[in-house]
Amino acid sequence: MQMIFMTLLFIEALVAALLAGSLCGVLGTYLRKLGLLTLCFTVAHAALAGASFSILFSTPPELTAFSFSVVAAFVVEFLYYRVGIEREIISMCTFSLSSALAMIAIYMSPSVTLTSETASLILWGSILAVTPAKIMLLTLLSISLIVYILSFKLEIDALLFDIKLAEAEGVNIQFHSTILLLLTALAISIILKLTGGFLVFALLFNPIAAVERLSYKRQPLLGGIVGGISGLIGVVISYIFDTPIGATIAITASFTLIIGVSISSILEYFRRKKLKHLE
Repeated sequence: MQMIFMTLLFIEALVAALLAGSLCGVLGTYLRKLGLLTLCFTVAHAALAGASFSILFSTPPELTAFSFSVVAAFVVEFLYYRVGIEREIISMCTFSLSSALAMIAIYMSPSVTLTSETASLILWGSILAVTPAKIMLLTLLSISLIVYILSFKLEIDALLFDIKLAEAEGVNIQFHSTILLLLTALAISIILKLTGGFLVFALLFNPIAAVERLSYKRQPLLGGIVGGISGLIGVVISYIFDTPIGATIAITASFTLIIGVSISSILEYFRRKKLKHLE
């Protein structure tokens, strides 16, 4: 019976890691093109603060994390568009506040044992955090992202090509930024306890860094593939060697970054060599 339970848990973790990695890989691509990586970093830490407060006040963790992240994104965007404060500066200010609130909430948890378990789960992630409900939520979120991309394909393609030119042609940058930030906040809130609050960035940033020089048009697709592979391999290694799942996924994503940069450098070398030969 225990073997069956562990097998089912492992399969659920694989599916969740595949969905989470692919979702974050695609989102990271668009966030980078819109110049929202710093804000995304802030949103993730706000979600971490929300998850910490959910333990302290016994509220639903995903809902609380999402609420905190949305508020953080709204504050940053409001101060950027309405007040004129530089987005990166206010993002880092909000990031430091969110981190401080998260630590205070963990410190104020009811008991020493609960605090230790809470800190471990929220900061580093756990395979036990995977549930069928979260897999269903990740599936619905992935479908929502696909529908959004297909519905606004022309505008999104224009953004990927040149954001300033797209804005000059009438593309609503603020609308698309808001949609992507909301989807990112939802994704982070759902997978926070799987990857850990301090390691979720590996799935958002590493895939796009790995594929950035490999292709221009197919970056979202390649980013999703690399993110999904990173999640799968990370779960397998974590299961075999009994290591923290979030840290293992982050290390795996870092290796995919090294591999991606190496492949792109090799391809660039042969491309230049071929051009030189033609000359």
